[in-house]
Amino acid sequence: MNSFFRWHEKMIWKLSKDLNLTKYQVLILTWLEGILIGVLLCKFVF
Repeated sequence: MNSFFRWHEKMIWKLSKDLNLTKYQVLILTWLEGILIGVLLCKFVF
């Protein structure tokens, strides 16, 4: 699981460099991603 988080962090920063996102935009992007995953898990699992 820890390697997944490292991979995810690398991919997010690579994407942010490609799209010229600021640190705060990356933070908002990861928050939205977390909310989306949480909603999908709650909808399909529970």
